[in-house]
Amino acid sequence: MQNGKKNEMILKDGRIVAFVLLFGSFVLYYLFTRMMEQGKVFKIRTLAALEALPEAVGRCAEMGKPIFYMPGIGSSLSLSSGAYILAGITILGRLAGFAAKAGVKLRLFTVTIDAMPLIQETIKNAYAVEGKVEEYSDDDIELIANQSSLVSRYIGAVQRENPAAACLIGYLAYESVVLAEAGNVVGALQISGTVNLYQIPFLVASTDYTLIMEELFAAAAAVSGDAGAVGPIAAEDVIKFVSIGIMILGMVLAPLGITFLVDLLGL
Repeated sequence: MQNGKKNEMILKDGRIVAFVLLFGSFVLYYLFTRMMEQGKVFKIRTLAALEALPEAVGRCAEMGKPIFYMPGIGSSLSLSSGAYILAGITILGRLAGFAAKAGVKLRLFTVTIDAMPLIQETIKNAYAVEGKVEEYSDDDIELIANQSSLVSRYIGAVQRENPAAACLIGYLAYESVVLAEAGNVVGALQISGTVNLYQIPFLVASTDYTLIMEELFAAAAAVSGDAGAVGPIAAEDVIKFVSIGIMILGMVLAPLGITFLVDLLGL
């Protein structure tokens, strides 16, 4: 009798459902990844910020001005910021390719010393693919001592060089709104992206396009085309649609007295 009540409480608590959804998510991640490795192509949802990269570079080419890039703060080896910085550098590779093709100068500012070799190699490879490796210069990549110095250096460079576009993509903290406002002052088209929840309202308000939370990883996956990155993102989209469908169905049935789904999810 007590076991029956205990099982009923666990069911109402939503723990069984949560476990089933978690296990199902891992299964879908594995299946989608395997399917991609075997040649299946999955289309990730369109992201306006990613689609705007050619527009930003084209604007710079028309105006004869550079494009600025800041891949976030922190360390690429850190558990708290590493994944976000690497995602920003992946997107940087796509942007560098557009810049090289259009003959636009790409200026990058970073405080992440351990990511410097990867940043340099990413940009250099993008230029090499376009057959313009001779136009690549390490001088266009600035390694700055710390976060506060980055803010001062970036704002000064914006005022002097008047970039036509700027990208702030990675792990961003308090500096995000200051850097974005600096770009607004000179009329730059700005693309941003971060997983720092506290900075998203400022970026949405002060930049033209924003990658919000997991969209940063979705954009990086779309750029890389790697099965291990695209597969889980595509599976995540399926899980989201299923979850939203279950919630909507539950809300429709509950007023009719059919509360099975509500009880099952422990809502």
